Amino acid sequence: MNSNLCYVTLGQVRHADAFTTGKKAALQARNALSGQLPGWALAFGGGQHDATALLQGFRAVLGDIPIIGGAGAGLITAEAATLTGYECGLLLFPTSLNPVAIALVDNLQQGEKAAGQQLGEALRENIFPNATVLLFYDSIQSSPPPVLHVGSRLVDGVYEGLGEYRPTLVGAGTLADINMMDSYIFDGRASRKHVAVAVVLPSTLTSHSTIMHGCYPASDFLEITRIDGARVLELNGRPALTVAAERLDIPREQLARLHPPHFSLTLGEKHGNPFTPFDESQYVNRLVIAADLSDNALVLFEDDFQAGSRVQLMVIDPQRMIQSAHQQTRTLLNTLVNQPLFGLYIDCAGRSTAFSGLEEDETASVREQVGACCPLLGFYSGVEIAPLLGRSRPLDWTGVLTVFTATIP
Repeated sequence: MNSNLCYVTLGQVRHADAFTTGKKAALQARNALSGQLPGWALAFGGGQHDATALLQGFRAVLGDIPIIGGAGAGLITAEAATLTGYECGLLLFPTSLNPVAIALVDNLQQGEKAAGQQLGEALRENIFPNATVLLFYDSIQSSPPPVLHVGSRLVDGVYEGLGEYRPTLVGAGTLADINMMDSYIFDGRASRKHVAVAVVLPSTLTSHSTIMHGCYPASDFLEITRIDGARVLELNGRPALTVAAERLDIPREQLARLHPPHFSLTLGEKHGNPFTPFDESQYVNRLVIAADLSDNALVLFEDDFQAGSRVQLMVIDPQRMIQSAHQQTRTLLNTLVNQPLFGLYIDCAGRSTAFSGLEEDETASVREQVGACCPLLGFYSGVEIAPLLGRSRPLDWTGVLTVFTATIP
């Protein structure tokens, strides 16, 4: 049996009532499954919906199958990219594509790295060569103000727990809204907070990933000389905000007032040879979500940089972002030998038109190209997890497209 005879189906609905939304999305997907038995589902719902009611709607149609996923600040499918908070999208898989394993940790609040180690250890005996693992975690530890679970610590812990095994990790830190007020995870059975869930996909599924960028350097290399968690206090031994203002030629007070969505700045750490020509695929970027005049700090979305890290100020270029999405999608699809079975697009919420204020939607090319050949489910996230420079990493301000092909014996 080849991949053309195996189906993954999509249900997508926007409705004010959560139970109705979940039920209708599940019904769409089940009716399209062509007689195959549903095995499990991947689902994401908007932040205006009650997660428990949404899950009850899924189960009214699908019964007691595992449902993995969680909150999405918005939904992305071939039809549209929307952020009303009332969207829901669901990919339904037949039993022939059931996961090898599903693992869960519910102790993110006690430390992301320790939780990641526990998750990796739980996965280890189920990993095989070239395995793909979907990894989703709740981004929001508390709010307001938003305090985040740190994805880099979680992923580092997962790799430590896995030992010598190195599967491809693809996933996200979930967000219920672009104001970063809430989030949740579907862990297979229930909707939960402060958890991470991992799904080992069957060996018959092969993942093919690409990363959309859209930043360019606006400074030379700068050394972080003082940092407190997510607060970068000094660059090159001087106040971080002052240095950034000088490099960007913006008055310090004005820069402190500029923040997403009106102005988007990241700190980028280049991996590999620092003297090679600019290549955006070599950078791991961290979004600057605020600037603090009181202590001259730049406040990052994640707190995984350290004193001694060498970074560059990176400015988001809307046109570069759109071009990257188009070119990377086309290149990925052109490399596929087998027919795509389904696509998953995990997109930073900051790249959405609602957040960035851009008139042109960078998802349009992804939706058009992937949607023409297979079902596509995407959502807006807080952090994107994708393979980059030899291992999977948590990323900011990226779009991660993964297309899956299947070989069914």
